[in-house]
Amino acid sequence: MKFQAGYITTKSGSFLGHYSKWVTDWKTGEKTRIQRAYKIGKLSEMTKTEARQKLQERVASELGTTADGRATLKWFIEHRWKPMREGTWRESTKQTNEELLKMIYARFGALPIEDVDGVELQSWLNKLAKERSGSVVKHLRIFLRSVMLEATEEDYVRKNPARMLRVPKLKTIKRRYLSTEHVKALLKAAQWSPSDTALLSLILVTGLRPSELFALRWENFNSTKATLTIAETVYRGKLRPYTKTTEEGETDRLTIFVPDAASLALAKWHSVSEHKADDDFIFPAPEGGFWHKENYQRRVLVDLALVAEIEHVNFQVLRRTVATHAQHLGSPKDISVILRHSKVQTAQENYVQMIESSVKETAEKLADKMLEQ
Repeated sequence: MKFQAGYITTKSGSFLGHYSKWVTDWKTGEKTRIQRAYKIGKLSEMTKTEARQKLQERVASELGTTADGRATLKWFIEHRWKPMREGTWRESTKQTNEELLKMIYARFGALPIEDVDGVELQSWLNKLAKERSGSVVKHLRIFLRSVMLEATEEDYVRKNPARMLRVPKLKTIKRRYLSTEHVKALLKAAQWSPSDTALLSLILVTGLRPSELFALRWENFNSTKATLTIAETVYRGKLRPYTKTTEEGETDRLTIFVPDAASLALAKWHSVSEHKADDDFIFPAPEGGFWHKENYQRRVLVDLALVAEIEHVNFQVLRRTVATHAQHLGSPKDISVILRHSKVQTAQENYVQMIESSVKETAEKLADKMLEQ
């Protein structure tokens, strides 16, 4: 790819940037040079030097080279690092990874990869730690270390500038959960709605994620065995088959134990529901389809919290409430099975006949604590 710096002109009170791009005709294989021009900004808002800098950033972003012909960090990620890794990204994390890369591009994308400096990387992470979640900062550090390690291996840089990156001190986040008194108040607020009572009773003893909860159908509920089978999930407004990676491979469903109090609440809701066919959703939206998490939170949980005089309730708070109150009721393995944490992943945990008696006992203890009247 040939080096170019482009050039600046002015017209109608604005700076215009000009550069060229070579494209290949897929039919003939011939390369054609295309002239590009775009409006950089108004003369009154920037100097010519600033306009030229923006032009160089545009050229770097689109063509993958800097004004002196060196590969940019964004070009390297898109053409050398990303192709080696995106094939292993799960669909559920692909969008998140793309958003993280956009953050890297915004700050360092136009920089020649040879000029990436470890101190600047660390300073950026330190600043982000005061503004963004710890998870975002940790993942950005992992990406930067991985990218620059690959650049070192491929001899794009002589020494890895990210090798010493550290996780900065992260901002302290007050993680809310509900006390047992708040749980009782929330259930009391929902007592006139069998659907909401059943939903809250279920999530407060199973820790179901909303993506799992709103995809449940009546055929997934076995009242005799007191179990629910998760066969689908809601992801970005669409239903998709449930999959889970375990030590034994991929599974297409998960069976969980439902304590007696929650099973009774589900049975009561089924007896009065207008949507009780096997393939109907257990917790349908008003029109009969599945709820979107945000809609349920806004239309139902907010009102219930208001009646219960609770400052803030969402699905994250409810799931954290389960984890908090369950932590002393059984073994760590029992709790991880109930909450379906990824670190306890064996095939036995995916079948009802393999549910250990200690897990059932812990779940019933949790139900006694959370749902006692």
